[in-house]
Amino acid sequence: MTTTPAPTGSVTGRPAEPVTNRNVGRNIRLLDDLFLEAVRYLDGDGPADALQRAIAAGEGEGGDGEFKTLSAEQAIELARAFACRSLLGNIAEDVAGRRRYADFEALPSADRPRTLPAAVAMLVEDGEGSGAVKTAIERLRIVPVLTAHPTEMRRKSVLDREAEIARLLSLRSHHLRRAEDEDLRRELFREIAFLWKTRLNRPERITVDDEIRNTLSVVDRAILPALIELYERWSRALDATQVPAILGLGSWLGGDRDGHPLVNAETLHYAFARQAGVIFPVYLERVRGLAVDLALSSHLIPTTPALDLLADASDEQSVHRSDEPYRRALDRVEQRLRATRSLLVEGDKAPDAYPSVQAFVNDLETVRASLVEHGGERLVGRALETLIQIVRVCGFHLLAVDMRQNADVHERVLAELFSTASVGEDYLALDEDARVTLLLDELSNARPLRSPFARYSDETQKELGVLDAAAEVVRLYGREALGAYVVSKSASLSDMLEPLVLMKQAGLFEGGAEPRAVVHVTPLFETIADLKAGPQILERWFALPLAKILLQDRPAQEVMLGYSDSNKDGGYVTSRWSLWEASLEVADVCRAAHERLQLFHGRGGSVGRGGGSVSGAVLAQPAGTVQGRIRLTEQGEMISRRFGDQPTARRNLDALTAATLIASLKKPGDVTDPRWRDMLASLSRESFTAYRVLVYDDPAFEDFFWSATPIAEVADLKIGSRPASRTKSRRIEDLRAIPWVFSWAQARIMLPGWYGFASGVARTGVSIRDLREAEARFEFFASLVANMELDLAQSDMDIAARYAALAHDQDAAQRIFARIREEQAACLKLVLDIREAKELLSDQPALKESVELGKPIIDPLNRLQLELLARRRRGDEDELLHLGIQLTVNGIASGLRGTG
Repeated sequence: MTTTPAPTGSVTGRPAEPVTNRNVGRNIRLLDDLFLEAVRYLDGDGPADALQRAIAAGEGEGGDGEFKTLSAEQAIELARAFACRSLLGNIAEDVAGRRRYADFEALPSADRPRTLPAAVAMLVEDGEGSGAVKTAIERLRIVPVLTAHPTEMRRKSVLDREAEIARLLSLRSHHLRRAEDEDLRRELFREIAFLWKTRLNRPERITVDDEIRNTLSVVDRAILPALIELYERWSRALDATQVPAILGLGSWLGGDRDGHPLVNAETLHYAFARQAGVIFPVYLERVRGLAVDLALSSHLIPTTPALDLLADASDEQSVHRSDEPYRRALDRVEQRLRATRSLLVEGDKAPDAYPSVQAFVNDLETVRASLVEHGGERLVGRALETLIQIVRVCGFHLLAVDMRQNADVHERVLAELFSTASVGEDYLALDEDARVTLLLDELSNARPLRSPFARYSDETQKELGVLDAAAEVVRLYGREALGAYVVSKSASLSDMLEPLVLMKQAGLFEGGAEPRAVVHVTPLFETIADLKAGPQILERWFALPLAKILLQDRPAQEVMLGYSDSNKDGGYVTSRWSLWEASLEVADVCRAAHERLQLFHGRGGSVGRGGGSVSGAVLAQPAGTVQGRIRLTEQGEMISRRFGDQPTARRNLDALTAATLIASLKKPGDVTDPRWRDMLASLSRESFTAYRVLVYDDPAFEDFFWSATPIAEVADLKIGSRPASRTKSRRIEDLRAIPWVFSWAQARIMLPGWYGFASGVARTGVSIRDLREAEARFEFFASLVANMELDLAQSDMDIAARYAALAHDQDAAQRIFARIREEQAACLKLVLDIREAKELLSDQPALKESVELGKPIIDPLNRLQLELLARRRRGDEDELLHLGIQLTVNGIASGLRGTG
């Protein structure tokens, strides 16, 4: 570990004195004591004493003898115990730090506001006109997109248990009587005992339906209530009756087919039915509440004719309601909502169902208009205003679902459609220009390629089935229910046109003289080469008459930038810089075409995949690229971490909105000092070379990676429904970014988060003075260094060396690891020199404390994992051994607060 470990003073090895917060230490000691008490109570003194000895051995240097003598059964029990302690340690820290941002949202500057009202006040105070700020707010559109990427190690039953332990622990912070405190301690003991006896691992791979249910449980419990609370707070703070629909929710659940054989038409329908099942109870409860609130007599206050018509349509015939038109009107609204829920959730025929979300909004507006006309705005109230806002944001679909597919799949499906339709072209054999010509010709007419009499391959049938399901979703929920059609591996203009031809087969695109697309195409530029080519592809797109017509029907051209594959392709520095440059160049292309830009950032949870402070990342975007509109992915464990409870979800969503507003008002002319751009361009080139030499040019590296990290065990985890690799090969190019990053984290190397930086600096010859000045004045570089610093702090080269010792070819392994270790030491020194600091994270005490608190938990887990991996590498195929390794993977991921 590269940070100074906290002092230990208990048998469990926890810090006797916390670094920045005494409450953390108090909570940790309490949960540790209760956990050992639970083990002793349930399993006896022997296992409890063995656990204490193992903890002490795992934390001490060279104390691995305790692990070498373990049987497979004993190793599993110890791995479970360590993993439980890891989970409890996180709870202890989170509860003590409820006032902190869950993801340590350390913004580049301490005075950056973390709420939308505070951002408005700061901007006005700094000289932005109130009118300009108001206009900027009206143009905001921010959408976190929840994805099913497999980075959540914990089962839902474990997450639920953690939530209850956290709730009970937080209650102890209140001033309680002794008897109440003892009751809470008993309840905590019970919950911890249940956690100890709850299975942590998944015996079978999680399904797409599981992912949908698990994620929607977080939406239902925390994200949706936080969204509603925010709109209520913003309305009060900004003195606006209705804040525009500036913050919405998106999803890839059930619609992301890229490399995922199990996502199909059924999963798309299932996702929307489950989402509707979450939002309708909220609407029904709020409509019932309004009906109780608006018990106004028509003898005392008049109503509008429209309100009377709505009231007369109600089935409510009670004599007690005859003079209460508002209650009867809202009763009619509730009747229609129930019918709509039956149609969308249960699939029942419901003649009374609302034909559209707008019809529901119109009824609510009818109630509002009557109140305003006969009593004024002050009679409306926040409850009705907020309900109208949330309905406009969430509709009947709650989350706008994207469809995503790889461009290679589109090519194969279209080739079959063209071939079967006797167009006379071998699509796969055509060059790019010929493909574009053929596709544009197909989009210029209304004739479908698909024939009901043709027999298609399974792949083609599946793709067409998904598009048919999407068309049905639009019919039932409205076009707002579908977010975008994201094209992975976009490398040419034809990649943007192919989905339009496919959507035409399902009625989602209408060809002819006045083309219209129900769903718009978003190119995803992922690799370094694709990021460089992206602006030119967009130029060709904007030059098409077709594009000009389609863009009239959308507020902005969306472009998605991929952090994961670009990092695996070119390393940390080159990935981040290529993304920064691509966003700037894409914005320039959009500006030249007189089109607005909406960037979609495909971020992961780890530093190597774009992780770190979300707000800080938004603020570090080039001026002119955040034009009031932004989408970004949230996945795996980051969903529960950033949005796991309502206060945390509210704070993070508010901070994201504030950062987007501030970034949107950066002037496009505020070009970064050319010196810094030249420096980063050179640094990126040299860093790329150093990274590629290690990862792709060394023929021994692939075997080193597969034998010196637990990649094989990570690939076999049942944490997601998507396979770990795009093919069955072991090639780094084919491996998905999540297991790539995940494996380096388990081995405590964190290579994707820093490798190449020091070599780049050395080869460019840039001075430490220039680096310090860039860090102080260039937000992008400050963010790059800050995120790299976290991965360096969590790396541990001494532990990593023991993983390297597992490799088959030790001569190659020691040569490769020596290079990695040398680079890490040079990076660490550079970061400290740039910040003129003596310790990593010294300017972020909360984050530094978190890393240090995790060390006494993670180190024993690593040592136990190393012992079990060594047995595995020696040929021991005991399934219990395999389970033990997976449990250590779970615990280490929890201790590091991340996977991939």
